[in-house]
Amino acid sequence: MTYRLLGSLTSPFVRRLRLYMADIPYEFEIVNYLESGQDARLSAANPIKRIPVLLIDGKSLWESRVIFQYLQKTHGKPGLSLDEENIVGAIDTLQDQLIQPFLLQRFGHVVDRNNPYYQRVADRQRLILAYLEKQAESGLLSRWDYPAMSLFSMLDWASFRNVLPDSELGPALVRFTKECATKPLVSETDPRKA
Repeated sequence: MTYRLLGSLTSPFVRRLRLYMADIPYEFEIVNYLESGQDARLSAANPIKRIPVLLIDGKSLWESRVIFQYLQKTHGKPGLSLDEENIVGAIDTLQDQLIQPFLLQRFGHVVDRNNPYYQRVADRQRLILAYLEKQAESGLLSRWDYPAMSLFSMLDWASFRNVLPDSELGPALVRFTKECATKPLVSETDPRKA
């Protein structure tokens, strides 16, 4: 079985899989859909044109959570507990909520933080950060596994893109981020090196 992971160097969803696949042989193929010709390449692998995409002997599987579940089952790695599923769900929600305004601003849209929609998003972000702070304090994120890799990838991306001020992170999340910075492949997958 041969794997080829398609994705960008800056995507936190791609990064978490690169960290998770540390002991699984695969090729990494960089896709930047904003470059000429890359859009068609991504479309051929994924009809909804999102990364990451895992090509498995030429067949495609997409969405980081689905790819993780496939790899976890195929390679006999431990699954997630119900608490860990909730943690990853919260991380994915926060990640999506951080990416959308970032992309809107990048493409010229003015994000009005006084708009009720953005205020609602900000409220949910605070709730998720408080929830993740409690999970980090409780030790549920002390192992270097998929939930921890997902959280670190999201927090580091938010720092890299300057979309989540450090002041919004509690002490347990700050400590978590610093501890994870020394883990295997973290330096090699740093989006700042893209």
